[in-house]
Amino acid sequence: MSVGVIAHLENPTFGDVRDLAIAAELAGADWLGLPDAFWWRDTWLLVAEAARATRALVVGPVVTNPYLRHPFHTVASVASLQDVAGPRIQLGLGAGGSEVTGIAGHDRQDAPERIEDLVRLVRRVSDGEPLDDVTGRRLEVALQRPPVLVAGRASDVLHAAGRVGDRALLWSVPASELARCVDLVRGGEGERDGGIASDSVEIVWAPAVAHDERTRERHLRSFPYAVLNTRAAVQRRWGLEAPDVDRLRRLVVEGDTASARELVPQAAVDDLLWLTPDPAELGERARALGIEGLAVPLYDIDDVADRVRWARLVLESR
Repeated sequence: MSVGVIAHLENPTFGDVRDLAIAAELAGADWLGLPDAFWWRDTWLLVAEAARATRALVVGPVVTNPYLRHPFHTVASVASLQDVAGPRIQLGLGAGGSEVTGIAGHDRQDAPERIEDLVRLVRRVSDGEPLDDVTGRRLEVALQRPPVLVAGRASDVLHAAGRVGDRALLWSVPASELARCVDLVRGGEGERDGGIASDSVEIVWAPAVAHDERTRERHLRSFPYAVLNTRAAVQRRWGLEAPDVDRLRRLVVEGDTASARELVPQAAVDDLLWLTPDPAELGERARALGIEGLAVPLYDIDDVADRVRWARLVLESR
């Protein structure tokens, strides 16, 4: 039962990441996930900084996507960072945010296939196979098989998490969708590759919990992303029609998060935000759904110790 920390720091500097990684390790977190946003500092350089600052903490992008870097570069990044941190590098993958389509111009409809192909490439290369079967060219850096975390809300991505992931991250998933998302991951487990060491996926839940008013407000600023990544049937139940979603997506792509926040209906907030931080209540929900791990979205480095301690209490009460 792992406890992870997901960095929600705005445009974190190397100093921010170093301080966060040290605080997370001292607090007893198992892993730290760092953002991959092409308008901020490069995620793999930030992961390297976190790795150098710690001794036991598992670190990696949460999450990078299979579109904006060639798969060979991602393989080389993992191998390079293992020179620094050994097996402490986690490969976190997802479909990528709306900016991947709206700015970078990639249609993400094939994200599940791309994620699975990338995971299988990493594992093949770690087993000594070439990067490319046609030329036989090999990676000239030692690569150990890294743990893979797959995050998402789309049905096919969750199914892919069950098929190829070591961890599946349910991040700001609406309460009304939690059971469905767990079922999709578990459904993918029946189709796991024979080369995957573990028979099952650790499902990790990252709920948006209103620990205090400051945290609540920061969660609200992130909810436009959660709304966009929720399936259309739920968006309609919240009162959002296709033109509303298109306008919300445009604002997010443009970086106008304040205006985007104003378009998030109260029904969505009620479904996404957990008003009580009571460990027993959330632990019971996790137990009922078969959730094994917990991750805490982290907005302030000073909160790390309290949030990790809280997450442990939730897992102990499940």
